[in-house]
Amino acid sequence: MQRYKIFESRDVDDTRERVAKVFCPHTMNTPGRAPRLDAVMHCRRLRNVAMSYVAYGQEVQVDPGELGSFFVVFAPVAGDGVLHCGGQQAHTTPRHICVVTATEALRMRLSGSCRQLVIRIERTALEAQLSAMLDSSLPEPLRFTLDMDTASEPARSWYKLLTHAVSDLDDPESILAHPRAVEQFEGTVMAGLLLTQPHNYTAALLGDERPVPSRLVGTVVDLLEGHPEWAHTPASLARQAGVSVRALQKAFREQLDSSPSEYLRGVRLQRVHDELSVARSDATTVREIASRWGITHDGRFSAIYRERFGEPPRQTLSRRHIRRG
Repeated sequence: MQRYKIFESRDVDDTRERVAKVFCPHTMNTPGRAPRLDAVMHCRRLRNVAMSYVAYGQEVQVDPGELGSFFVVFAPVAGDGVLHCGGQQAHTTPRHICVVTATEALRMRLSGSCRQLVIRIERTALEAQLSAMLDSSLPEPLRFTLDMDTASEPARSWYKLLTHAVSDLDDPESILAHPRAVEQFEGTVMAGLLLTQPHNYTAALLGDERPVPSRLVGTVVDLLEGHPEWAHTPASLARQAGVSVRALQKAFREQLDSSPSEYLRGVRLQRVHDELSVARSDATTVREIASRWGITHDGRFSAIYRERFGEPPRQTLSRRHIRRG
């Protein structure tokens, strides 16, 4: 990354301020009474991913606290360090890199020989990627396991992709000079990280999901019963419950012997029947009533209606009702 040098410095305060501009404010301490750094930083920001090379040239203790708006991957190419993030601790080396959670306090001690790649990934982008992969909203922040062993699969494959991209940045003809390629590359990096490194949504992402509580199924049922006329989809219902579409469908099948779509169709049919039963045929039509409840009036609707209520919808509407005054 020689083309993207940000600074070189031997001053502690100057180094701290320059690094903070790329990442976030932090405290930095060095052992000894007369610290003398040999710091260097290179950085290339794409869109939602920024790739940096950082070396301090002396042992340092860095405490940024919660990163807040971004996740970071610390990947030493030489030397080592110890990172604490939330309740986790990891010894980071060229083989064992660290994935730091945005919402948990970070502090680290880096050896004087530590030279590392630091990959910043914007939290909004990574969590949006995860939400899209789950096809549901995230009920709680994304939290990663801190340590990643890059000698094991699939971490090795993902890390190889990352380091190849970093080395390619020095090529002025790199494909990453093109905006469309950047978008695809960032999506691959983020999706790969989510599939590679364990986190609190890994079970849902890989299909090993915990059972959906009955209260969440009840929440969705209440929504369908209360507003069957809304344009519900499996994805929108899953977002309301804070689970994946697959998990919600499985829970409906196990608890109600139905799918969300089948349940919604049943509610809508009942509302249409109830309204047809009291409506006047000279004041409305089957099509108008069905449309109000989100149903397209066609041959399939008529067949399903007849199967459920024993008569076609037109007959329900035209039946005379005796009202007592």
